[in-house]
Amino acid sequence: MSAAATKQLLLAEDDAHIAKLVEFILTKRGYEVTAVADGTQAIARLDEKSWDLILLDVMMPGADGWTVLRSVRASDGLKNVPVLMLTAKGSHKDIATAAELGVDDYLTKPFDPDVLFEKVKKLLGE
Repeated sequence: MSAAATKQLLLAEDDAHIAKLVEFILTKRGYEVTAVADGTQAIARLDEKSWDLILLDVMMPGADGWTVLRSVRASDGLKNVPVLMLTAKGSHKDIATAAELGVDDYLTKPFDPDVLFEKVKKLLGE
């Protein structure tokens, strides 16, 4: 196992196929991924572990990705955790909203698995 094995990643993604793909890509490379299917579940699990990275879709049932991101940035314990938006919403307005809310990086779907991995590594400082 690589040194990345101890990195804890929270993935909030309502599309089960995409969630499984992201989980596969990242667990194959040694990360531990906890996947939830909506923003409400993500918010409920924010204090569950010491997350190293949070990956968020924007359009989800319950709380959307923007709401989850606001919760992360408002939390003293999480405000410095890197957040990667992984979403189909790629307009300039969406990217600007993400930047205003403090997102660390942004990747639109469909995505290249290698690009996802490189962004994750960069955000984790590896």
